[in-house]
Amino acid sequence: MQPGSLLKAAFLPVIEPAMLFVLLLFWILVSIGTSGSPLGLMVLILSLPPIFRYQMIILEASARGEVPGAFDAEFFSWAGNLWTLFPLPVVLGLIFLGVAAENEFGTGGVIAVLAVAGGFLPASLAVLAITRSPLQSLNPIAIGRLLKAAGESFWFASAYLFVAGWGVVQAEQLPNIAGNFIQLFVLFSFSAVTGTLIEPFGLVDDVSIPDSLEADENDIKGDLEVARTAVLTHAYSFISRDNREGGFRHIRERIAKESDVVGAWAWFFDRMMRWEQKQHALFFAQHYIHDMLQHGEKIPATKVILRCRLVDEQFHPSRDDIPAAIEAAESTGNIELVAVLKRV
Repeated sequence: MQPGSLLKAAFLPVIEPAMLFVLLLFWILVSIGTSGSPLGLMVLILSLPPIFRYQMIILEASARGEVPGAFDAEFFSWAGNLWTLFPLPVVLGLIFLGVAAENEFGTGGVIAVLAVAGGFLPASLAVLAITRSPLQSLNPIAIGRLLKAAGESFWFASAYLFVAGWGVVQAEQLPNIAGNFIQLFVLFSFSAVTGTLIEPFGLVDDVSIPDSLEADENDIKGDLEVARTAVLTHAYSFISRDNREGGFRHIRERIAKESDVVGAWAWFFDRMMRWEQKQHALFFAQHYIHDMLQHGEKIPATKVILRCRLVDEQFHPSRDDIPAAIEAAESTGNIELVAVLKRV
């Protein structure tokens, strides 16, 4: 891991415009929330879920070598992607423990809590980003496998958390508004650094990291469904922010890693056709049809074209695929579709 990459990750919340906007927004909300008024308390409670949700988005995106997306109103929802909220009770527990340790043992107690947090929290959050399972993020076997894979450089995450955490403690002496900014910056910066440290190992796509027992056929099917759903959910976050190609690329990367590529294409297309906005599925279908035509799957390709045209009669494959699509339609005897495609 190059020092320059870690330095960039550490300051990513303030040098990346989209992240800076989110940081400033949450800073304002938290400052209102800590003002001491009843309204402020309500604002703080409503702000906590999106703050920790965005923290995990930063970690996961950094682990993929990507820049975290911009602000989304969905961050404020308590429903959906509940795994992203798991760090909230953990961090609140550590804060409570730190305050109690300081009252009982002074500075030494705070240092001890920071050392404990630095020892397990970075690896636990990394496993959470990989598996999206709070249970596995506490699994010593999963954490051990992560450290075995990335241990050569992952120690830096623990060291960074310890030093940055001590800085947050000292920032309590500053005015409230300044302390809030430092706390949020450290939270997002730490997530970016942690994700960057595991990015070279491609662990975020290793959905099997927590496996410790031999799974039966039903377990394997269930794990595959969960993995595909996670990929589709992540892709949707791109697509919903007008980055359709980024979302499709994420799905295609997953499909390329599957043992059942044909089944994977069909699964993702079928799930996307269930979305309210089916135009996304139709654009994805052009990629799906291209793959089928490239592999000589003429009958399935024709069926997908016909299915898409039931949704939108103007639908057609990508222009580069029109000749092959016409040939596929001719081979299946679908003269009407041949005529339509020739007019494209």
